[in-house]
Amino acid sequence: MNVTQTIYEGIKEFAENWRSRALDGCPDAPDEFILDDPFYDHRTGDVMIDPTRFAMNQPTVVGYVPYPLLYQCGVCKTLREFKSVSEQAKRGLPDKCKDHDARWTQVDVVYAHWYGTIEPLSPFNYVFDKARQDVKPISNCTCGWSQFKLKNQPPVFAEWRFQCEECETTRDLKKAEPHVLLKLSLDQQKGGRTFEYLEVDMLPVSYRASSAFYPQRASFIELRTATVVELMGPTRQEDLIRRLAEIHSIPYREPTDAEIEDALAAAGRANEWDDYTTYRSWYQKKLDQGQDSRGLKSDMDALREKWFADGLVSRGEMSSTAIAAAVSLRSGWARKFDPIRLTVEHAAFVEEHIEAGMRGPRHTAVDVTHPDLPLFENAGITAELDRYRRDVGGVLEKTGIGQMVLIRGLPICEYSFGFSRVSATPVYTREHNNRNVAMPVRLVAFDEMKNHQRPIYVTQQKNEALYIRLDEERIRRWLKRNGMVDMPSDDVGLSQAYLERYQDFGQFLDDYKDKERQGMPRTLAPFVYMLLHSFSHQLIHSLADASGLDRDGIGEYIFPADFAFTIFRKGMTPDLGNISAMWRNHAMDFLRRSIDPRMLRCGSGSLCDSRGGACPACIMVSEVSCSSSNLLLSRSVLKGGPAPEWEVSNSPDIVGYFDLELGQ
Repeated sequence: MNVTQTIYEGIKEFAENWRSRALDGCPDAPDEFILDDPFYDHRTGDVMIDPTRFAMNQPTVVGYVPYPLLYQCGVCKTLREFKSVSEQAKRGLPDKCKDHDARWTQVDVVYAHWYGTIEPLSPFNYVFDKARQDVKPISNCTCGWSQFKLKNQPPVFAEWRFQCEECETTRDLKKAEPHVLLKLSLDQQKGGRTFEYLEVDMLPVSYRASSAFYPQRASFIELRTATVVELMGPTRQEDLIRRLAEIHSIPYREPTDAEIEDALAAAGRANEWDDYTTYRSWYQKKLDQGQDSRGLKSDMDALREKWFADGLVSRGEMSSTAIAAAVSLRSGWARKFDPIRLTVEHAAFVEEHIEAGMRGPRHTAVDVTHPDLPLFENAGITAELDRYRRDVGGVLEKTGIGQMVLIRGLPICEYSFGFSRVSATPVYTREHNNRNVAMPVRLVAFDEMKNHQRPIYVTQQKNEALYIRLDEERIRRWLKRNGMVDMPSDDVGLSQAYLERYQDFGQFLDDYKDKERQGMPRTLAPFVYMLLHSFSHQLIHSLADASGLDRDGIGEYIFPADFAFTIFRKGMTPDLGNISAMWRNHAMDFLRRSIDPRMLRCGSGSLCDSRGGACPACIMVSEVSCSSSNLLLSRSVLKGGPAPEWEVSNSPDIVGYFDLELGQ
């Protein structure tokens, strides 16, 4: 898989989804309020990621600059600000402030705006100058004085005030975002809508708070094969359908020899069929004799591919028309939840990193029920190995895990290409006078480097991971007990059913945010994803507790149509084998923690017990680690409990996946 190509494809799709979601919430928002310049073409208005405008960088090249350069004397509350680090180094902070010894502290609160701007706190504002058709700063008090104190004793920013040192007039923490003010003022002059000040008003936030900087990032498992990327192309839909049929054993009818021969004869190309049958005869003869037949196979495939490309012969037909239709629809789906892409990725992942790892001499993949000596030091002692297998197998059966594999050196690529402020999602809703006003949040590329390119920070690591695949039959029993309205018949595989029934989750899972879209029925795809996602978080917590790894240093990757996920160690530091060491020393503790009632209890009491969701005190993890922004997440799917709030009101409680009856 081409890493660079995959990164650029991911950024383009992210930007397209970002704009689409922003326009859904704010239909009148101009492109420049939604996307930074490098993410779209000003002439056409199309999202475009030009590789010449970006550069792949290691995070080690990131520079750090002190900010904000605003300081307050702790004695008299007066302020001093520097425009740059060089100015501060040249002038410095004085030892004396007025008539006393100065006690300077940094004011680490800034103004932030969803346009992507931050500025240090300041009593001065921007106004639109109609004569100049531009915005200009107001840099002094009405009395003419320019020095202010900051009255910041109250605990909330809304009660902070600036006070002029001359006339002692106070003013609120108010400041307009100059770019937004200029654009909206010019549009209003040209007959556009009258805007409200709250649209341009910046918000005071702590510079250490998440709302000051939300990095936008993604990750993927690196694969040597290029098949995944190639099959996703618009011209390879028939090949993709055939591959899906192969992966999930879905009946697929290929054209018969007679049908192909008739089609070629009708097109006046019967001689090509004669050539093909000759090649096939020679190929089979060489194959039977154990001789190299790759050249003949290549000639046969090339000839057959030409018939398909020329439209003379149909490639074949899958028995599932719903999946065939989904292959055409998937171009508009959010990439990170697209089960068609993910199931093809999973097949390649299993082949490269699990099956090949188990066969190889280095044992880079080890099924935990068949450990090698580094994973279980008594693996060579029959009695000890039998006892180990009984213990481990018993807990895996209770948890509904069909397979668990330790992977040594899983290649993960993580990248960050920009950021947003105030909100991590494309729409920020601001409350004002008992109204909810939607604001477009701008996706901003990182600052230009000296070569005028924007950096994309890429980390490629090979760290240990655990691969978990759940028991399909137990999932089927669990889905039936919870009354899915689209439950397939027993003769249809659940993987096939997932691909047939999936409807786009959207990049930001808007349909599954609490209370936003209440009234959704119980359907298979979101329930399966919620189970895998919640199980992944449960094991992340258990792994952190048993291994000493930080929860924020553990990532996840989910393959929903295959009922599998992997959790892996993140980080740029050398992999010290924490997961292997954890398994050697604490395997049973780690497994038992996943179903321990205490681990499934919310630490905040009833905070989420009555809402069917999750909170930071139970199975949530940080936004840095979670692949789905802690949405489609519920402790109820594991331990049982109330339905999530996006369901139809008065929905019955959920039967947990760990319910003992499901294991029988």
